Amino acid sequence: MARCRAARPREPVMSAGYAFVPLPDRVLVRERTEIVHDRRVQGTLSGRLEITLVAEQPVHVGSGYKGLVDGKAVRRGALVRGVPGVPGSSLKGVVRSRYEAITRSCIPGGAKANWKVRSRTFGLDNAPARLTRSVRDKEVFCAQEYPRDLMLCPACALWGRMSFRSRVSVTDFVSLGAEPFEISKMPKQFGPNLHHVGPFKRNTGGGRGDNEPAIEVHDLHGRKFALCPGPATTQDAMELVEAIPRRSQLRGEMRMKNVLPAEIGGLLIALGWGRPRDRSALKLGGGKALGFGRLRVSSITYRLHDHAGKDVLHDEVAWCDAFERTDDCFPAGLQKLVEIHQGDC
Repeated sequence: MARCRAARPREPVMSAGYAFVPLPDRVLVRERTEIVHDRRVQGTLSGRLEITLVAEQPVHVGSGYKGLVDGKAVRRGALVRGVPGVPGSSLKGVVRSRYEAITRSCIPGGAKANWKVRSRTFGLDNAPARLTRSVRDKEVFCAQEYPRDLMLCPACALWGRMSFRSRVSVTDFVSLGAEPFEISKMPKQFGPNLHHVGPFKRNTGGGRGDNEPAIEVHDLHGRKFALCPGPATTQDAMELVEAIPRRSQLRGEMRMKNVLPAEIGGLLIALGWGRPRDRSALKLGGGKALGFGRLRVSSITYRLHDHAGKDVLHDEVAWCDAFERTDDCFPAGLQKLVEIHQGDC
């Protein structure tokens, strides 16, 4: 079967291309005795979710390589078992980011102090910029320095961190029917400048050296999520990419061990599933702000058992309700995440 099919032109789109979910009022670090792998823990569930996704836009997950198609350079898409698909690590990263946004969780990795920015508005080209100390010292960046073992925030407890293995793993998702890639035109990708992520101060005398930042950001709008539509791009700034066609179905599994029912509820909401009011789209891969990457969960089959090995019937509403009642849940983040991932996001 051919790897690709004919190109489909895509119209440029415009707007900011991203939105923010507010940061939590606090990071909830507490002892979590369920985060073990050497035994089953009473009150937890283990097993797997068999998940089917439907692509509502072309999806480009790059392989890191380019190739020639009809003499033109094309960014290659990722193959799973020889057919177009989504690597499990890519989907896991997306769902973890969404889970972080709806819980009182930290931002792994801390905050980088010094950046470079470009701005037509301010006439800056690769000028130094800085996050102020007050931003870098926010609890979301510092809370990962936990005082002792088993003291974790909600996301690190479920998805893992240094020295703590994740209790959730995600398999690769394979395109059903082995649909070939289509060749799509993707506008040139972009990233937000530092001064777009929060309130800032412009130093008119700065920018002449690393010790004189042209821009200092003194707060953050929240966690950034790329959305359609993004800024307009001229046709000469387009590039060709291999993309999973819209309406393609992909199937894979999410496997878990010693996960609390309330955590499963949060996981379902992060997947864009859960209760009817929690339904939302996922955005994955390249060009998320440029008409690419929107998928939705179309079905989940549950294969779960309790700590004694007894099969458990699924109860999505009860699990999601239990999650919302926990202190781990960040209601404002949940509401905003679902809101911005509605419609043609």
